[in-house]
Amino acid sequence: MNTSLLIELFLYFARFPNHDAFSALFNKGRSNIDGYEDLSAALLALPNEPLVPEIGNYVFGPNFDAVSSRVNNINGYYLFVDYGEIECGTDNSNRMTDSARLAITVAYRLKEFSGDLMEQLLVSDQSLSYLVAIRNRMIAEQRERCWLKDVSRSHTLTPFIARELSSVGWTMLFNRDGYDTFGAKRK
Repeated sequence: MNTSLLIELFLYFARFPNHDAFSALFNKGRSNIDGYEDLSAALLALPNEPLVPEIGNYVFGPNFDAVSSRVNNINGYYLFVDYGEIECGTDNSNRMTDSARLAITVAYRLKEFSGDLMEQLLVSDQSLSYLVAIRNRMIAEQRERCWLKDVSRSHTLTPFIARELSSVGWTMLFNRDGYDTFGAKRK
């Protein structure tokens, strides 16, 4: 299976939530797009024990409409992985450099998004605890996965309050820095 940056991110973070969340990710069941069945098989091949089983749902991608549609059909805690632009350049040693902007969020979808600050406090506190568990695991695995090497050096934890998603939680923003991610020098 092709293990590009995005596929690697998807499979890495899929280890954290409860695996019951996976079936909803493949809402078409079948596709003519190459790799669809391979990706489904790769998810099924993950270890049976989720790393943070209290997180019951998994959302991956930058498309707000698709994310919103998915989140509106879940209850409870979810892990949302978002990616943004990738900056490419060269450094002083003429090496190709790449920096991808990433965000991981642990949030809770409230049935009623009210102004109850104590409800939001409790959900926010638990979301932060789950997010920190994920962050700590990422830091512990830095030597095993090269794309994790700089995550402990610089990242930001910020509250996530999204009325349009009826959700409260926390987000970790970070960059994935690397060299020649897309193989420009190898061609």
